[in-house]
Amino acid sequence: MRNFFRSTAFKILLAAVVVLLACVIAAAAFSGGTSVLTSAVSTVLSPLERACTYIADKVGDAAGGFVSAGAYRDRVEELENQIAEYQGMLVDYEELQRRVESYENFLGVKEENPDFQFVAGTLIGRDAADVFGSFTLSCGETDGVSVGDPVISGEYLIGIVSEVAPTTCVVLSICDPKVSAAAYEIRTGETGYTETTSALAAEGLVKLTGLSQSTTVAPGGIVCTSGVGGVFPRNLIIGTVTQVYQEEGDVSYCAEIRPGVDIGEVQDAFVITDFEGKGDA
Repeated sequence: MRNFFRSTAFKILLAAVVVLLACVIAAAAFSGGTSVLTSAVSTVLSPLERACTYIADKVGDAAGGFVSAGAYRDRVEELENQIAEYQGMLVDYEELQRRVESYENFLGVKEENPDFQFVAGTLIGRDAADVFGSFTLSCGETDGVSVGDPVISGEYLIGIVSEVAPTTCVVLSICDPKVSAAAYEIRTGETGYTETTSALAAEGLVKLTGLSQSTTVAPGGIVCTSGVGGVFPRNLIIGTVTQVYQEEGDVSYCAEIRPGVDIGEVQDAFVITDFEGKGDA
């Protein structure tokens, strides 16, 4: 009997029974309208299907996010371009406002001095190696500028032209030891000449020399050009007296002056190319 169960015939019989049972089960399932295999597969794969659907939704949202990020980048670029444009307009506005202010001051000087002939210039460079603050203006020989012409900012004297090119000129500041102007203090009428030293120039100062021991010039006094010598016209303001002291090794006194304009802040200036009394010794 044991040999029968191990025989090939029994194995064939067992396989036939299994096939027969499978056919019976399949028939029963098909008669109910649903495949057992289909149901089993559906049961097994249903969670996987839901997982795939969830992942697909998230991927779709992420793709939508990527599109939005691209749109945001375009918008940011557009805004940056607008900001750059507005900044450029602001610079133009500030430049225009500064020039309007400069020309308003010039108009006042022109009205008070109808004999003055002016040329406007914009600062285009500074000599970094010059401790006295020389600078270059955008006007020159073709505009009628000559060496020795006074340079003003508003009603203040700020320097004198030292070099001229066809379209530019170099200006020595009032704080340069090479520049000296005949001047007077408006309250007392006391006269003298402006000069400076390296120490004073480093502080942006000049001095009015040649005052007498009995001088009544005092701090707060205003010093202007006197017009003597024909180099500078009369009544250009040089600056304000900060102190009065006796010259070292001399019996005379001098008045320390702070110029009315900070040379380092100058952006626009006017060159006086002609005035009544120019060149008169």
